[in-house]
Amino acid sequence: MNKSESRHRLFYDEDDYQLLEIVNKILAGGKNPTLLRKLFDPSLHPRGIKELAAPRSLRIASAIIDLLGTLDHGTANERLTALRAVRAESLHESSQALRLNVARVLLQIMKQIVRAGGHLEQQLALAHDFREASSGKSRLIRKQLRKYHLLEMPEAWNQLAFDHHIHDANTKGRKSPTHLIMDAWIKGIRFLGVIYYNNVKPEVAAELLEAADIMGIDVRIGIEVSARLRNKYVQLIWAPRGFLGRDDFLRFLNEPEVRAFLAQGQAVVEFEKDRVLELLQSFNQRHLPAINAHYDLAVPALDEEEFLTSVGCGQASLVHLAEFAHSAILPHLQRKTEEFSKQYLEASSAEQERVRALVESFNQLDPETLVENYLRPDVNPDVPDLRTPVDNDDAPEMLRLTPSSMFNKLERLPCRSRITINPSGLSPADVLEVLYAGKGRVTHLEIFNLKDWSQGRTQHRHLINEMRLVINRGNVVEAKRMVRQILACTEEDAQQEGDEAACEKIRIVLRDLKTLLKFYSVSRLRSRLGSDSIGHSRQTRGMGLVVAPTLPWRAQREIRRDPNCVLPVTTVAQRHIMLPARGRNPRKISWSVGHNSTTIAKVGNIATLGGKPDRVHNNLFLPTSGVAASKTPPSLNHLNSGFMNTAKVLLGFLPAFLTFYLTKEWWVLAYFGAVIWFAITGFRNILQSVVGGGGFRRSSLLGWRDLVSWNRVADSLLFTGFSVPLLDFLVKDLFLARSFDVTTTTNPLLLYSVMALANGIYISSHNTYRGLPLGAVVGNFFRTILSIPVALGLNMLILHLITSAGVSTAVSLAGMQLWAAVISKAASDLVAALIEGTADRRQNLAYRRMDYAAKLGQVYDVYGRLETMFPEQDVLTLLQRPKDLVKTLSDKNAGLLRDMVIHSLDLLYFWMYQARARITLCQLMEQMSSDEKQFLLQSQQVLKRKRIISEMLLHGLVGKRFEGALAFYLSHSDAYLRMFARLADEPIRAPSSI
Repeated sequence: MNKSESRHRLFYDEDDYQLLEIVNKILAGGKNPTLLRKLFDPSLHPRGIKELAAPRSLRIASAIIDLLGTLDHGTANERLTALRAVRAESLHESSQALRLNVARVLLQIMKQIVRAGGHLEQQLALAHDFREASSGKSRLIRKQLRKYHLLEMPEAWNQLAFDHHIHDANTKGRKSPTHLIMDAWIKGIRFLGVIYYNNVKPEVAAELLEAADIMGIDVRIGIEVSARLRNKYVQLIWAPRGFLGRDDFLRFLNEPEVRAFLAQGQAVVEFEKDRVLELLQSFNQRHLPAINAHYDLAVPALDEEEFLTSVGCGQASLVHLAEFAHSAILPHLQRKTEEFSKQYLEASSAEQERVRALVESFNQLDPETLVENYLRPDVNPDVPDLRTPVDNDDAPEMLRLTPSSMFNKLERLPCRSRITINPSGLSPADVLEVLYAGKGRVTHLEIFNLKDWSQGRTQHRHLINEMRLVINRGNVVEAKRMVRQILACTEEDAQQEGDEAACEKIRIVLRDLKTLLKFYSVSRLRSRLGSDSIGHSRQTRGMGLVVAPTLPWRAQREIRRDPNCVLPVTTVAQRHIMLPARGRNPRKISWSVGHNSTTIAKVGNIATLGGKPDRVHNNLFLPTSGVAASKTPPSLNHLNSGFMNTAKVLLGFLPAFLTFYLTKEWWVLAYFGAVIWFAITGFRNILQSVVGGGGFRRSSLLGWRDLVSWNRVADSLLFTGFSVPLLDFLVKDLFLARSFDVTTTTNPLLLYSVMALANGIYISSHNTYRGLPLGAVVGNFFRTILSIPVALGLNMLILHLITSAGVSTAVSLAGMQLWAAVISKAASDLVAALIEGTADRRQNLAYRRMDYAAKLGQVYDVYGRLETMFPEQDVLTLLQRPKDLVKTLSDKNAGLLRDMVIHSLDLLYFWMYQARARITLCQLMEQMSSDEKQFLLQSQQVLKRKRIISEMLLHGLVGKRFEGALAFYLSHSDAYLRMFARLADEPIRAPSSI
């Protein structure tokens, strides 16, 4: 946004405009500038020196933009590098209660900013939402989750969220493997089954598995092949397993037998591509002229080369053809709508009605409609149906294999595997026949497919699911009853179609029932559930399913509010608790699915993670009035931070001031009671932040203002203002004094106890409203109980001081009654400052341990690389001559020198700026071996080479905005090295601090 453009005075912050300006520059250029990309070097710690080069919100935004910019046009390596940067920047902020959910929201908002390109007001509102979400406020994050139809996930990340059947852009999907993984993580999915048709390329598998490893998603690759069952195909999903990791799987794909199998699969892909191109020609000849005539359009014939270009790396399919045809037709519909709009308002009511109906029909012409009306086999009789086997030699060998032959072929491949039957389009008799032919080699049955369910193709799913349950139970009586039922249905169909082959197959199964049950007597036939999502459809929910009981209670409430998202599938979610060893991390909770418990049911407990389906619409609109729509003003949620914080303080101050002014006769309390009350709260927040951030022995560079969140202070002052009429008037005066004659004179213990209880209930209530964690809500309630003896002590101390000054006892007691609410408030806030400050201190220490664990791991990696580079020399001795070492590395291994400098700068930044960093490092050094400690201390000597390090910073070590980092390094590196020199000479002892 240009600076010359008018800006809202009360809405949005300067940082919002700056963020949007940078984002749009990146979008206009296609990729991040090289210097900005350098901020995402894996060696640079997210909490290290690069904080001086760019704020966290900008780094996250840039990383996400970089990722989104590479999803369609970048290389696989560029996409993976960008994904690593996104994870590092968005997930490393540990000071938030909803750390993972915050990252999900940030990714989603930035995707919306990219989609809103060209609409500056909408982008500006989203940029403000992005920065607000970066704060991590629980209530705000949950609001954004609801806005984007995302369910809150547990921070333990142990939810049973999965999708066993999805597709990426290398088949008929829309998203690259990296894009797919990113969107799956945003939805909260932990387990994915990505299905490829007939073939998977090693480079595609490598990208998918690497992206999944980066985001911590468990991915299984499946290859769907077709086996001929008389006049139809059976879809079998073959999933190789038993690999040690990504590299092991890629080696498997290069095995000669596997390469030969995939080559046969590629022949099927080419065969199907030719059939799709025939369908394109049929559409051009049969249907496009009819569409042009019906809608009065002039759409030219679809071009084969342009179509294949639009398919890209995918496999040409009906979905691709429908999307391509839609993209060719839509511009003509838009132009036609614009022509109608010019004369619409002046037209007669009858003409307006005709035009409205026509434009509505334009809006209904989406890809799904094109498939249904123009691309089905029955309206293209000259084109062979891909779903029906053909009896000629043109069909590839793979398409001529029976299920038994396909099972044998898969069994000969050098791996263990899982084979899943996709029963879409199959009858129960077909499924039973394939299971029998598989001789136990079918391991899973897809009992639920979200796409089929959305399209109403579920007539046989209940019986197919029951078949699986009966086979697993191994009861011959049940199995015989089930097979006879299937046989009866099959015989009825055979009479109509004249096909006795299927009946004879079922009779064979019936006579050999024990053999069928024996196949699954040891290893049961498991279930699979998937969305079959391709990212194109606007009529079905997207990818992702979740077992609702494994979600937080708020997410379960959201599911209950939208019953349409609950599937008719239920399972038993078993909760496991792993108790920690003494002194270890807190207990861990995990979930698993009960044995043979997943089944079709009327009332399910599995919900979709995809949002509500979009209304079928091409976004074509007619004008509604002759007056241009007025510009929508910004939402109150987008008030700039300064004005918002001021408004919060004033809103809280008003009831506090009025309470004291209207109920107190003494002028001090009448006019300054609210000021005193707010001063207590403000001082408590500051004291808490200082205690948590390092006490009075923190770094001189870390001022107390740097530790205080003024937004947090404003929120606290807002809610504390409303506690004045509650505690001072309602509880102390109206309830206790007037109703029960309880005062500081008659019963101070009861007075302060009831006030503390009321304060605790109020604090817990607004903590719950603000979405704070349950532990914080409960803790804040009980700390008010702890304030009771403190309040009594303050009451006695002040009373003693007043009476010692010569004031009469009666006057003193009357005064203490006036100040009772203030004393109770002061006691509560004093206890809160110490308890919460101590909690913040422990939290900061934990976060610094995480920071140092990541950074020291990189430091010791450099140690190993140096030892390898200088096998005949002592590395610790070399480090004592930093000038010579730097010169050698500059000539022989500049990358290693660069990493050494980055790690040293990050450690310098930690020491000087991060709360509780010094005490944490000293504690860690006490646990280090002698060599590790010496290397850490000696490696910092590289900071003495100021000219070389300054040049590296000038040339973009931390990006374009290097000034702050350079000034910081030159100003503080000497003092830092002197402190480290003392650590080398003296025993390591953690500094004391409150």
